[in-house]
Amino acid sequence: MIGFLADYEFVWGFQARVAGLSKTPPSFLYPPPTTFLGALAEAIAKDYGIPERRGRELMAKISENLLAIGFRPLNCFPVKYMDINRILAVRITGGVLYPSPSDPAKSFDSPARGKTILCSLNDDAPKIRWFLIFRDGFNFSGSKIEISEDHFWKVHRIGSKESVVSAVNVEKVEAKARSGIVYTNYSYPIEDGIKELEKNGRWEFEVYMNPYELSAESPVTLYLSGKKALPFRIPIMRTSFAPESRVEVSKLVAYEAGSEVVVGWRR
Repeated sequence: MIGFLADYEFVWGFQARVAGLSKTPPSFLYPPPTTFLGALAEAIAKDYGIPERRGRELMAKISENLLAIGFRPLNCFPVKYMDINRILAVRITGGVLYPSPSDPAKSFDSPARGKTILCSLNDDAPKIRWFLIFRDGFNFSGSKIEISEDHFWKVHRIGSKESVVSAVNVEKVEAKARSGIVYTNYSYPIEDGIKELEKNGRWEFEVYMNPYELSAESPVTLYLSGKKALPFRIPIMRTSFAPESRVEVSKLVAYEAGSEVVVGWRR
């Protein structure tokens, strides 16, 4: 079992939208856990020479190896908004494939698209901390993949290409598993095996793709069908005090590294 604490500084915020609702989808309050796993998979793929077309397979392997993932804001709160963007219209209308150089007017669209600004509560850039627990390494395409601090340092965006981040601190930690009543500042899944006892501060609710059961299938199809969707409780920081939740874990398990506690799966 191996744990990592990684802090990322955001330039402005991020763009990661709810799939399949309409062509004007809203943004999430925070980057979904699977979005972070995708960013980590990119760094691993570059190191091991894995082609982009095998990205879903690599993410599925990382997911199999994942024991826990959670995030918490260190000094910021999210503000969702939508603005108009000019985008290419990829479609077939009247037997014509767009975009088409013969009809530029129909080759573009201007829908409103969701984004999230992370507003800092102090003079520093907005930061989010991620806490992940993995099993030791895994095999992929004949290679032994070892996840290291170096891969976390190489993450340069979390979300779309505009969602630029900078790693400011990465630590490899020894984590201990425990059950019973624990206090956590991190996002956690709402699932059988966890009982919420008390919440201090503001906590919201969002539904993400299940980061523990990823596959090489289309993530949009799985999300819309609800087969791989998992609700999470997420902390919203409004003051310098971090929100804290008191929970009881039974079928799930809590992983502790010092004062950092994240809820995950026992596998």
